Amino acid sequence: MASDVVFNAKALIKDLEALEPGITKQLKKDIRQVVKPMQTDIKSAIPSVNPFISGVRKVANTRGRLAWGAGKPANTVTISFKTGRSRKTATTALSALVVSSPATALADVAGKGSGEVRRPVTNAYPYKDGERRHRTTTQGQKMIRHLRSKRASNFVYPAAEQSLPSVQAEVKLVIERYAAKVNRKLN
Repeated sequence: MASDVVFNAKALIKDLEALEPGITKQLKKDIRQVVKPMQTDIKSAIPSVNPFISGVRKVANTRGRLAWGAGKPANTVTISFKTGRSRKTATTALSALVVSSPATALADVAGKGSGEVRRPVTNAYPYKDGERRHRTTTQGQKMIRHLRSKRASNFVYPAAEQSLPSVQAEVKLVIERYAAKVNRKLN
């Protein structure tokens, strides 16, 4: 969790742009440069081999949105920068790291539930001319058990936590440096 809060970053960026047009591009570049080591840590923490494959059954999803490394590489992590307000809270993160691969996002949070089959049969759903139901399998339980045994789940956030204090301090310094520029020009 972020402990340092920069108040009114949107106003700071607006003032910077009014004083020197184009300086916000440099601010974004500086913050991106500071966050880059965290991005590298997260990328290196993401397994290169599909964590869903067990040693017993070497079959995995190789097609579709949740295929490991299909479409987007598994270790795709992008840096985003935003100054708009959050719709949910009063605080907005200036920079965010986004894991873009759906398979990686799923593997990162897998194993958080109990893995119990809540209902042996699904609810009815429309299918062709009528309705259809199907039995639920134990596939999910097996995947969670395997991920817990390999400790492959939850690899993104622990990797980010390692470098979080230093990155927060450096981002704060960058913001303070740009705030000082605004204060010097306004006074």
